[in-house]
Amino acid sequence: MRVVEIEVQDHQKRYVVIDEAGRLIEPIARYLKYLDRINAARQTLRSYALALRLYWEYISQQQIDWQQVTLDELSGFVLWLKLPSGSLKVVPAHPVPQARSNRTINHALTVVRSFYDYHWRLEEAVANVKGTTTTYLPARARRYKSFLHHITKGSPVEKNILKQKETRRLRPKTITKDQVQQLLDACGNQRDRLLVRLLYESAIRVGEALALWVQDVDLAENTLHICDRGPLENGAEIKTIYSPRVVMVSEDLIDEIVAYVGIAHTAEVETNHLFLKQHGERAGQALTYADVDSLFRRLRSRTGIAVTPHILRHTMLTALAEQGWAPELLQERAGHASFQQTYQTYVHPSREALRNAWEQSEEQVCLPERDKQQSMKRTAGMLEISLDAVIPLIVQITTLTFSVSQTSSVRWRKTTPNSR
Repeated sequence: MRVVEIEVQDHQKRYVVIDEAGRLIEPIARYLKYLDRINAARQTLRSYALALRLYWEYISQQQIDWQQVTLDELSGFVLWLKLPSGSLKVVPAHPVPQARSNRTINHALTVVRSFYDYHWRLEEAVANVKGTTTTYLPARARRYKSFLHHITKGSPVEKNILKQKETRRLRPKTITKDQVQQLLDACGNQRDRLLVRLLYESAIRVGEALALWVQDVDLAENTLHICDRGPLENGAEIKTIYSPRVVMVSEDLIDEIVAYVGIAHTAEVETNHLFLKQHGERAGQALTYADVDSLFRRLRSRTGIAVTPHILRHTMLTALAEQGWAPELLQERAGHASFQQTYQTYVHPSREALRNAWEQSEEQVCLPERDKQQSMKRTAGMLEISLDAVIPLIVQITTLTFSVSQTSSVRWRKTTPNSR
């Protein structure tokens, strides 16, 4: 069972799931087509197809009727996702690491619940999975107050009873400025160097870089305009409705863009895309995701640095957060839909920042000098009491030691030759 990329009208890439015999799994295909019609992003379609492929493998192994799945069978899917063996018949005798993280499992559960909700509303599935797996908690269980908390504060909180507890989101993987420079030095041409530098400095997504047109570069303001133009010839997509924005960059980067356009965009070029293919029959056409993937594979091979376009994005946004950028500014530059996503991903204070913050606040939060003196007096008083109790004991020990020493000396004199 596998996910297959297909080409639909206007040369757009979409995804379907087929079984071992190459047959289309129709319930999944209909659901993915529905998502496509409501303008779900291409990467969303791909991730949903991958999750549903896993679910179909599970119900095929367990011989479950997908239209009448039960809560016990859904809980079995959670266990199946955790097992490295990929089968409920092979359970490890000793604890082993999970095959997938809880975050991945929760994503798969979200997809499956949405899949069943769609088919249940069409009366194609008997099981109301969303209703079966949802419980309601009192309003006080909310983790934070929403903007309309004064209106919804009495409403119960929905909870997926199958949801797995996720670990705290760790600091995203980044690289150093020296490593970024190594990547730039390893680029074999002007276009590749410009693309790597732009991805790093602007912190835009690779799809947004591939969707850039020449006219999106504002020379006067030193900015890049991220625009949603719908389906594009190279398959580049803007991720969400929050992605269109204006990103400020350095004057040096703008100069490098101008220099590249002057060389690459000749009179023969018919596309407005900023980044172009350079060789082969398709020279002069828009750069694609596959071209960028090939570039970064070469850079990893040449430098030994484990890097992707998204790591360059994480590197810049993390650096801006460490420089003191407010989360709402980071959210705007990143093009995130959620403030919480930006805050949880990039606001991770370093040990040095914590030390500096403590040193700045130490005098304000610690005891004043007067309380310190009183504390020192109390400590001194306790020492005096301790000495009063200890001194007599020291005297007794000293007296006893002296007596033992005298007795030993007398005995020694009695045994010497001179005493005889």
